[in-house]
Amino acid sequence: MSNCSRRNFLKNSVLLGTAGMIGCSSTSSDSTNPFVEVKDNSAPVVTEPPPNALAGKKLPTAVLGKTGITVPILSHGGLYELNTIMVARALELGINYFDVADCYLGGQSEIVLGKTLQKLGKRKEAFIVSKYHPKVPNDMIEGINERLTNLQTDYLDAYYIHQLGDGEYPQGCELWPKMKEWKDVAEKLKKEKKINFFGFSCHAGILPQAMEAAAEGGFVDLIMFRYNFRSVNSDALNRAIDKAKKANIGLVAMKTQGGRVSFQTKADAFKEKGFNQAQSTLKAVWSDGRIDTIVSNMPSLQIVQENATAALENRISAVERELLDKYAKETNHLVCHGCDNICSPHVSTPVRIGDTLRYLMYHDNYQDPTMAKTLFSRLPSEARAAILRTDYNQAEMACPHGLKIGKMMSEALNKLA
Repeated sequence: MSNCSRRNFLKNSVLLGTAGMIGCSSTSSDSTNPFVEVKDNSAPVVTEPPPNALAGKKLPTAVLGKTGITVPILSHGGLYELNTIMVARALELGINYFDVADCYLGGQSEIVLGKTLQKLGKRKEAFIVSKYHPKVPNDMIEGINERLTNLQTDYLDAYYIHQLGDGEYPQGCELWPKMKEWKDVAEKLKKEKKINFFGFSCHAGILPQAMEAAAEGGFVDLIMFRYNFRSVNSDALNRAIDKAKKANIGLVAMKTQGGRVSFQTKADAFKEKGFNQAQSTLKAVWSDGRIDTIVSNMPSLQIVQENATAALENRISAVERELLDKYAKETNHLVCHGCDNICSPHVSTPVRIGDTLRYLMYHDNYQDPTMAKTLFSRLPSEARAAILRTDYNQAEMACPHGLKIGKMMSEALNKLA
């Protein structure tokens, strides 16, 4: 599909009429929680879906690239407790892909999921993905045993380099997915039967280059990456997705909600039209046709039900598409898109714009101030100390989305320090 037609893929794939419309309340969905910040800390009003709406139904599936493994088009993120109730219900719906990491849930996500699957006796039914933050290739080898111990398993279905391209990684890391040193690590872990597949996750500005490197390197099986209705017009990203798809790499979308900040009035239009905004953004990604599964942050049974309903009716309507386009246009300047490789070269201090604004998103949008503050505290002290003394004028001029970076960085410091 050409880049020109890619821009119109959602419009061309709409299901006209009411078949694609879902009348549900506006609730959270994936790892970029669509709850806006509620000033009085009151909870949004929600409505439980009909209890039997999903009775006996299994979600649609897709083949995960070169792995040959069939997975549901909706998968579970691990930023919350994957307990027996959550996992049992997910498996009933056919959601067997569970994504965790060494750092999620205060370092407990792997342990909780491992205990849960052991208690349910469902390890073989589950496709487990975990992730690690390496500095050099051998770090992945050293980190695998802890992953296996925590998860009470002999192997991982997939093992990722976590958040490739974030501030903690060195320049040039976007080339890792085609370097022999990393290929050797993947082959060694597979030969030892400690992992079945190897990949990386990324929501940094280097994503297009990293995806293209993976397509050229030939040993990356899976990529989990930021992709949402705001990303559709990125020529560089679309070229990279096409190249990775042609290389038969499994493509896993995350951050599909596109970020949420305090602009409730702009989101209310979905509710007024009888839609759930979170479901609409999920359907927009599925309508792309290149994405194998979405890893979604679903911390309650209600959200599992709502997202599963969206997966069953996964084509987007013309009205939903129009609302998403309008919503993106009105709010793109309020959301960091993760392309700090564009703005960061225009500051003269060691601040980490991308990391800091992502942690602000965790605070406001995930509604998880503890995680946000913990991650912020782990930034180098010089990065935190430089926030207020940095001149962001040139960075703001370089930002393709017109973000008020200085104001947002100051807000992050106030909330997270």
